[in-house]
Amino acid sequence: MAIRFRTLTNFLISIVLAGILLYIAFRGTDFNALWEIIRNVKFLWVLTAFPLLILSHYVRAWRWQLLLVPVKNRVERGNAFSSLLIGYMTNNIVPRVGEIVRPYVLARLENISKASTFGSVFIERVIDLLSLLFGMGLLFIFFQKTLTDQFPWWGTFSIFVVIVTIVFIIGISLLLYKRYLMLRIARIFLFPFSDRVKARGEEIFHSFVDGMMIIRHRDNIRSIIVLTVVMWMLYILTAYLPLLAFDLGDTPINILTGFVLTMVTSLSVIIPTPGGTGSYHTFTVEMLTRLYGMQREVALGYATLTHAVGYFSVIFVGLYYVISLKLKVKDFFQQVETDEQKAIDESAEPPLNPLKKEVL
Repeated sequence: MAIRFRTLTNFLISIVLAGILLYIAFRGTDFNALWEIIRNVKFLWVLTAFPLLILSHYVRAWRWQLLLVPVKNRVERGNAFSSLLIGYMTNNIVPRVGEIVRPYVLARLENISKASTFGSVFIERVIDLLSLLFGMGLLFIFFQKTLTDQFPWWGTFSIFVVIVTIVFIIGISLLLYKRYLMLRIARIFLFPFSDRVKARGEEIFHSFVDGMMIIRHRDNIRSIIVLTVVMWMLYILTAYLPLLAFDLGDTPINILTGFVLTMVTSLSVIIPTPGGTGSYHTFTVEMLTRLYGMQREVALGYATLTHAVGYFSVIFVGLYYVISLKLKVKDFFQQVETDEQKAIDESAEPPLNPLKKEVL
């Protein structure tokens, strides 16, 4: 019950955040002008975002398949893709929960360890973080003066991202190359708990690290790098091509604009709103109006339509897989709750009596 209450609370907070950010994005807007802009949009260019997004998700699923090689040599790419879309669909309803549902779905479809699957998702996010850091570095080089003039916090934020990334790299390196040193450290934190919890904790630790071992499989590293580059290129095209649907006048738009928007909208997902609602609109509008001098209503029209295409494409495709695979997302929510409750119950158990343990 407490876990469900926490989930509901997080959901309500995300809705409030989305509402606040939507208000910030749309305040002072001439809605008649906005409607006129949307009515005259060349929708064919906007709709190019749909196949490009689906293709980018497929490439991500392909990369995830390679990341899972240490866990299972041949995970079906179709299962990875369907699990990914189901997770994204869940994120569009309850932020962050999709990152839990996705590995649960794949673990069920492929009959593999949930902890190892979580480990692969963790490594995937680290790769995304490193890619984003590289992209932000390029962004700072190309737009250094403009960014610092328009966004005074940009320099401090960049330093913060660099520090976090370095900490991640050090932590991952220790987990992969100093596993038993990290296990000894983990045992310190597990010391107050029962033997049963300690054993379960060590099992999860090893499974989680096994899910990250792809980094040491050099044969697949090159493929993972190539797929990562292709995925980001698809994201850039997804951001750029819909801009051609609008009457931009003298606004200087090119493929580099797609790169800027991709970096910015990637940062927007840090804020836990359903499917980036509100955060995507605010970040996109601020960047287009401040960096490119775009009319606010045009920027809002772009943000509204591209977000709608991305949001509903994931909902529809994810729902298709839920139905076709005869899955019930609520079952995975219940499984998560069951696992968390089991962990809570086990942690509350008193340690086994040493004398009783000897008899057993």
